[in-house]
Amino acid sequence: MPRRIGLPSLYLAAAAATAVTTAIPLAMAPASGLASRPPVTEPTRPFIVTVRDRAGARDLVGEMRWRVRRFYTAALPGFATLLNASELAELSADPRVVAIEPDREIRPMPVTRSTARRTRRATRATGKGVTVYIVDSGATHGRTGAFRSGNPHMSGRAETLRKPDGLGDRLWSAFDATGRTGEDCDGHGTRVARAVAGRSHGAAPQASVAAVRVLGCGGSGSLSDALAGLDWVRRHARDPAVANISLDGADSPALRTAMARLARSGVFVVAASDTGRCRLSPTGETYSARAPRLAGAAARYLELHPAANPSVLASWLKCAATRDTIRQNPSRALRTGRP
Repeated sequence: MPRRIGLPSLYLAAAAATAVTTAIPLAMAPASGLASRPPVTEPTRPFIVTVRDRAGARDLVGEMRWRVRRFYTAALPGFATLLNASELAELSADPRVVAIEPDREIRPMPVTRSTARRTRRATRATGKGVTVYIVDSGATHGRTGAFRSGNPHMSGRAETLRKPDGLGDRLWSAFDATGRTGEDCDGHGTRVARAVAGRSHGAAPQASVAAVRVLGCGGSGSLSDALAGLDWVRRHARDPAVANISLDGADSPALRTAMARLARSGVFVVAASDTGRCRLSPTGETYSARAPRLAGAAARYLELHPAANPSVLASWLKCAATRDTIRQNPSRALRTGRP
């Protein structure tokens, strides 16, 4: 296995490709519509626009290219843009548009410790060969670094991050929506990575972890950046794959759409929940207060059953509307492949 330090060449190329595909086509000829109007002086606000299909999204981006901030092509057909009141009204009436919602602040959810006993290593599965994408605040790469968290779920005082619990070269920075290096200056993403795949206490101690940074150093980020992270994962996830999204944006229609599309593509999506229950969404993503542990359990299963789809995984984890508890001893399922 090639040594992964920082951003591997494969992911560097993928990130560059994503930047090209999501950048606004400055050379695009103006299309009819809002962009052809004279400039206006009304105040604008940021919004997320979800469109019916890619062709419609591409056309609308062409019409509004001067204010489009992000263009999504994989997580959902749509874009992030700035609109004034009259433009918002006109775009809302456009038949190509499915929904418009304000871009807003996104914060991480608490990392809840599991009360379940550790699965015995006799199950053989450790998550080896599975990649878990941590959509969060990035991750610290095997060095000591100080940070002061602005996250209310963290301590709020200056802390020190040391080498992430034996993750070593299994952890790398895959994508950074904030335009930085992927390093975790908040601490939340590193803690999630440790809970998923730390060698001492992680649920899947041999899984690979790809850090997808969408949060800043203050412990928060934007919905548009979170969607950019999911857009990247949807384009570049390597099967078998799990995505852990411990963010508070579950009430966002655009984010739910992006997670559902990711789940339908074959990536097992685990999102954080503020309740103790584990539930499976009708659109395929799974919600749990112990999302990192559930992501690790999914990685263990995928090691032995790499072709399993998310619904099979959810069934094995007993995570459905009528069965709300996570199986405490999954050894039989890991040996036989049956719940």
